[in-house]
Amino acid sequence: MSRVTPLPDRGRTRDDRKHLLVVEDEANIRELVAAWLRDEGFTVTTAANGAEAMEHLRVVRPDAIVLDLMMPIMDGWAFAEACHRLALPVRIPILVVSAAYGLPQAAERLRPFGVRACLAKPFDLDVLTATVRRLVERQPTSPLPAL
Repeated sequence: MSRVTPLPDRGRTRDDRKHLLVVEDEANIRELVAAWLRDEGFTVTTAANGAEAMEHLRVVRPDAIVLDLMMPIMDGWAFAEACHRLALPVRIPILVVSAAYGLPQAAERLRPFGVRACLAKPFDLDVLTATVRRLVERQPTSPLPAL
């Protein structure tokens, strides 16, 4: 059994901007979401799959993660579980964005691993921003929205 080392507050920026990790295999979606969130005042790191995202987590702890479920190499399911193990005892809230059928049920099953909200693709960028802000501000979570 491997030993889990808690993820410290590495990589924190000196300003008050919240740091997001966007994990999406489709480059055009990943870059659009990252650019939009940067314009909304966030610091954004991107990854093309769960394995690449895990490497980023060894260097920096984001305030929230925007995660696609269906990706090659390491999908969103495996990433959520691995991220949860790596980040304990710190909980990093995860927003799942996916075109997967049954998204609300999938997100609910991933709740123990940090999933706190879900958005169905295609999604409205303003709704994405509002949801991310709610996650990073640590407001009380409500039931997962079925969007």
